[in-house]
Amino acid sequence: MANRKRKPINIDSNQEGEKFDTLFSSKETPIKNISPEQEEVRLQQFDKIRNFFKRDKRQKQYSVYLPESIQKMIKRHAILEDKSFSQVTKELFLDHYLTDSEIKAAYNEDYDKRHHL
Repeated sequence: MANRKRKPINIDSNQEGEKFDTLFSSKETPIKNISPEQEEVRLQQFDKIRNFFKRDKRQKQYSVYLPESIQKMIKRHAILEDKSFSQVTKELFLDHYLTDSEIKAAYNEDYDKRHHL
């Protein structure tokens, strides 16, 4: 049974959406001119590269299958350190699993992609 008091909503979703989300904006955002001082410099020292990855917020989801009891223990430790599960695993990989040369290679590849080299 239809609601007879119901009125159709006439909203231009593109116009309304601009107020809330610019991710899929129909207007092109102008490219900002970046001064040489603001331009990212390629890091060379390993400690700075590792810290760059630890601070980097860009992430891609990846599933890791662990026994439930191990997952709970890692989550417990993460909560005590005021970190997320992802932050803890990222730090473990950077500090104990990947070699220095692998981390540097990943950084250089990522840098080249960011700067279209």
